[in-house]
Amino acid sequence: MKKFFIVLIISFFSTGIYAQEGFKLGIQAGLPFNDYNEAVSVVLGADFSYMYPLGEVVDVGPAIGYIHGFAETFQTTIIREEQKAVQFMPLSAGVRFWTSNYFSFGGNVGYAVGINDGNEGGLYFRPTLAYLMSSSVEVNVSYTGIDIDETSWTTLTLGIVFNFEPKYRTRR
Repeated sequence: MKKFFIVLIISFFSTGIYAQEGFKLGIQAGLPFNDYNEAVSVVLGADFSYMYPLGEVVDVGPAIGYIHGFAETFQTTIIREEQKAVQFMPLSAGVRFWTSNYFSFGGNVGYAVGINDGNEGGLYFRPTLAYLMSSSVEVNVSYTGIDIDETSWTTLTLGIVFNFEPKYRTRR
């Protein structure tokens, strides 16, 4: 299984080397809620993707990312308990629908590989709303869900995406 993911990652990055038109780098920060609300204080992440335009309205493509949930530290007068950080590497396919020259909505679906000990990962989904600030910068709000065996990783994040060589999105 690990060999499969390594081959997938290598093929993903080699595709981006030859065709940089839709290469995107995104960073996001957010807050967890539900099952991981007490174990994680804040979430940071990064995404790398390549979006292929299927015309003026729809973009599709693969994505890989990294999510790091910083462990919460609980302290009382007697006991101090440190939780472990939670880490994922999402591998997904994404789609974006452009409702205008500035707004888009869409999402990613795939599998989030658990990186830290005891984390098996699970089904990954991330719906996104985005605003294109310029031909190379986008701001987005997203919900991230990862279905793990008996729990659910859920976060609400605010992110910024940098588009490299965005030849197909310069319609201003």
